[in-house]
Amino acid sequence: MRNSDKSAWFVNKAKRKISGVCAGFAAYYDQPIWVIRALVVVMALYFPVAVLVAYIAAALILPERWVY
Repeated sequence: MRNSDKSAWFVNKAKRKISGVCAGFAAYYDQPIWVIRALVVVMALYFPVAVLVAYIAAALILPERWVY
């Protein structure tokens, strides 16, 4: 079972490197943060514009949470 309320995607401000999007997805899907960040880097190599637009949109739209 997950250890916090994860009914929706969110931006995790507590464990962020840039804006916390990857940390929020990692918390939501209960995965290590490095796995999500690695996937984003690999996807950015193949689809740089789409990943950049999606990352910025997620950073602006998703609610902020401080999950330690």
